[in-house]
Amino acid sequence: MTNNFEKLCGWIDDPESTVMAQQDQNIQTISFYNDIAGDGQGKVILLHKIYEQVTGKSLPVWKQAIGDCVSFGYALGVSILMAMQESFDHTQEFITDAATEPIYGGSRIEIGNLGISSSDGSTGIWAAQWVKKYGILLRQIYDTIDLKAYSGLRAQNWGQAGVPDFLEPIARLHPVQNYALVTSYEEARDAIANGYPVVVSSNRAFKSQRDAEGFSAPYGTWAHCMCFVAVDDASERPGLLCCNSWGNTWIDGPKRHDQPDGSFWVDATVADSMLGQRDSYALSNFVGFERQNVTELMQKFNLL
Repeated sequence: MTNNFEKLCGWIDDPESTVMAQQDQNIQTISFYNDIAGDGQGKVILLHKIYEQVTGKSLPVWKQAIGDCVSFGYALGVSILMAMQESFDHTQEFITDAATEPIYGGSRIEIGNLGISSSDGSTGIWAAQWVKKYGILLRQIYDTIDLKAYSGLRAQNWGQAGVPDFLEPIARLHPVQNYALVTSYEEARDAIANGYPVVVSSNRAFKSQRDAEGFSAPYGTWAHCMCFVAVDDASERPGLLCCNSWGNTWIDGPKRHDQPDGSFWVDATVADSMLGQRDSYALSNFVGFERQNVTELMQKFNLL
C-alpha cells in the first residue's frame, strides 16, 4: 500500500472499547432477527443498481482527502438505505446523498469523546451510534454551511471540534432507525438480500487489480472502512461487492454485475475474516430488520 493510501485508512481498531460500546447499547448481531435468516442463499442482489434506478444517477464514487473512511462507508450505506426506502415507500423521497463530514466529526467528538487529536480516524460503532442517535445531514446547504461538496478541511476541523451545535437538531430529524452487528458472510448476505447495506471495518487490505471475475485478492493490512452493497450467492464463487472511497482509478481490471468504478468483489471466506473483527454493521430504516422482497424489486426494474 502506498503512502497516499495509508493516510486515508482511518478506522480505529480498538476491540475493547468497541465491545464495551456494543454491550452498553445492547447491540444485537443480525442473526438475532430470525425473519431474514437464509434469505440471501442462492440469490444475486445488487443494491447499487436499485440505487441507480431510484435516483437516476450512478452510485457515487467518492474520494477521501484525510483518514475519514469511516464516515464515507456510513454515508454510502445511508444513501443506499434512503434509496431503498423510496423504492418500497413512495412517500419517502430521495433528495440527495448523505454528507460525510457530520458523521466523521460527530462520531469522533459527540460519540467518541476523542477531543483534540493529532491523528485521523473513528470506529464503526461510533459512526453507527451517531447516525442512529443524532441522525444525518445531506449534501445540501444549511444556513451558512454549504455541504453540497465534500471538504477534507471541514472534515478535519469537525473531527477536532465536533458538529456545529445548530446542525444537531436538524440531523436528529433524520436518524437511521437501527443497526446490527454483522460477523459473517452469511449474515451480510442475508442483510443485503433484504435491502440493508453493510458497512465493514477491518484490517484486511486488497490488491489494486481485479481478477477476471471482478474480485480483488487480499494483500497486506490496512485499518479501513468500506461498504458492502451487493451479493452474488448464485455463482460458484460467492462474494460481496465492496465499494471503496479512493476515487475511480485506485483499482483496475474486469468487472461484473455492472459494478461501479473503484469497487471490487470480495470472496465469501475473506468477507468472513473481515466481518469477524466485529465492528461492521447493517443499517436499517426500521426499528428492527423486516423482510423486504428485494428480488421482486429487481425484477420490477429489469435487473434480473
